[in-house]
Amino acid sequence: MLKVGDLLVRFGKILKISAIKTDSVELHPFFNLKTSSGLTYSIPTESLNHGQIRPIVTLEKLNRILKTLFMKTSPVTVSVDVIDTKNALNTHELAESLFLVKTLWLEKQNHTGFLPSGRLSLYQQALTQSTDEIAAIKSILPDEAKLLVLSLLKQTN
Repeated sequence: MLKVGDLLVRFGKILKISAIKTDSVELHPFFNLKTSSGLTYSIPTESLNHGQIRPIVTLEKLNRILKTLFMKTSPVTVSVDVIDTKNALNTHELAESLFLVKTLWLEKQNHTGFLPSGRLSLYQQALTQSTDEIAAIKSILPDEAKLLVLSLLKQTN
């Protein structure tokens, strides 16, 4: 059951429930309040289960994801299809986004620090979406969450 103050993920953005009405839920951006100019979203209640909306993951689940994904491993040799992955980012499953970040980061390390522009853009989008959610879960700034993820990536190499 949703309540005012809950945090949700919609298309990779962290949103906070500001009001619940009988037929809709009002949301506003959790981060970047100054740049959002007071933007709010009103989503019909019936669309909540069918839209690209989900609650942020719990701290316990986040810790499991981080432990699993960032163990020291051999380099990942998974090929990333940019178009399919970009579409998958719209659902923003945290584990999938972090796996993508790790895969592209390792690819970047294996290619002398270079990623083609489409892959670099995908890496940056996945990193931003992931670190925003991590920041919301841990109650830290997105930049701190980004540093956390980057330090974990360096430990896996």
